[in-house]
Amino acid sequence: MLHRKSAHGPFSVQSASVLALGWLAGRDLSAAEIQLRLRRAGCPDDIIHRTIEHLRFTRAIDDERVAMSRARFESGVRGRGRDRVLLRLRSLGIDAETARRAVDAVFAEVDQAGLLDRALDRRLRPSGGLVRTPAEYRRFYAALVRQGFPPADVRRALDRRRGKTFDPPPDEEDRGG
Repeated sequence: MLHRKSAHGPFSVQSASVLALGWLAGRDLSAAEIQLRLRRAGCPDDIIHRTIEHLRFTRAIDDERVAMSRARFESGVRGRGRDRVLLRLRSLGIDAETARRAVDAVFAEVDQAGLLDRALDRRLRPSGGLVRTPAEYRRFYAALVRQGFPPADVRRALDRRRGKTFDPPPDEEDRGG
């Protein structure tokens, strides 16, 4: 991997903190995101560690605040389900316990069934609001599970939206012949 020369070095805790505060002025970042950015900027590990501690002490970095903010954004704006939000928080470097607490708090306030219905409505809009074929059912099911909704809830929501053409034709016995 090629390392580019840093325009910021040589680093001190103060210069690394100023750099990190510039990034934090744009949006809230987790400690892991700041650590990664400082490392990419060529900052030595000992300076990164001391800078992160300093920023935590001053509350410029707060992983709980970041977790709550991102969980609200992922569920409210992006319409993601609980599992997907938890996965996203973990990918930001937020520890498992903090991520779980944030997801629990956010989803205590969210109507998960309504969130799933809105996600399904967006997908079904082109087909008139109904699942018309088994292939569509499988495609919508997979997409909604990837979006973080529980499989059983997705199945129930899709079953309520089956179109008349979806059901297989009745057996010969059922036709009376």
